[in-house]
Amino acid sequence: FGVTIVILKVMDAVWPGGIRVTPKEEEIGLDLAQHGERAYVNE
Repeated sequence: FGVTIVILKVMDAVWPGGIRVTPKEEEIGLDLAQHGERAYVNE
């Protein structure tokens, strides 16, 4: 558990904005925001 916290803190310091996605990406869904397609098709 302790090692995981250290790794996450290092990742948070290295990448600008941390390891979270933007609120807009969260709202529309990561499948569409990052991959450009929907994971589920509702007909």
